[in-house]
Amino acid sequence: MKFLDNIFNKPKLKNEQATVIPIVRRNPGPNDPFFDRIFPDNFWSSMDRSRFITHEHSMLADEPVFEWLIKTVRPETIVELGSWQGHSANHMADICKAEGLDSRIVCVDTFLGGPEHWVLGDTIETMRRRNGMPTILEAFLGNTVARGNEGRIFPFTVDTATGWQVMRDLGFKADLIYVDAGHAYHQVVDEVHGYLPRLNEGGVMFGDDYYFEPVARAAQDMAKHYGFSLGVLQRRKWVFMTDRLMQNPAPEELGFEIRTEPYPD
Repeated sequence: MKFLDNIFNKPKLKNEQATVIPIVRRNPGPNDPFFDRIFPDNFWSSMDRSRFITHEHSMLADEPVFEWLIKTVRPETIVELGSWQGHSANHMADICKAEGLDSRIVCVDTFLGGPEHWVLGDTIETMRRRNGMPTILEAFLGNTVARGNEGRIFPFTVDTATGWQVMRDLGFKADLIYVDAGHAYHQVVDEVHGYLPRLNEGGVMFGDDYYFEPVARAAQDMAKHYGFSLGVLQRRKWVFMTDRLMQNPAPEELGFEIRTEPYPD
């Protein structure tokens, strides 16, 4: 889980100014009402970068999973639920650039931490609070600028329930949705129910932390409810399998398998 990934790493201040990459422009499309209202043209350029920080991170060898899905789906728009400091979002943006895709990634997160950050062990320190407030968003923004992905990545600073309702009301849809926010059974169920209708036809929903039993049960139950086969990769990532994915098998190193129940303890 993201909240355990960087307990011992310390952030550094981002003093230098990165080259501003303009917001990706494309022909008019159905997501314009959402982007025009939530992320106007000056969204990134108007920010005060003096308090941005950067933070090192390991992708835990998940890179091939994202690469397979992006190369197969070739998404114009990606939604990530639960972004923490933006490392997986930036990794997806880097893959999209390498593939010649002008993809936009919307990251739905309050950037205030979840219950586990406030309760478990010393994970409260990973939020690096300033004046009582977590600095997760500052790290997300700093990491995105450092990777040159401003204009491609957009932090939507709401909870996931608010996120799907706004997207619904503004007619927003995505091609790839990554579920990695709450880890309780009911949270994953609610997010699948809320965001699956936000997928374009042929789009793919996938998620993290399948090894965590409540997440695995929720993914299994939702796959059955919506009539998907559930694929599992590297024993961590789960994916609702579509015809396109079935026709483009995952690389062997991903340890892909179809699961009908969680892994035994």
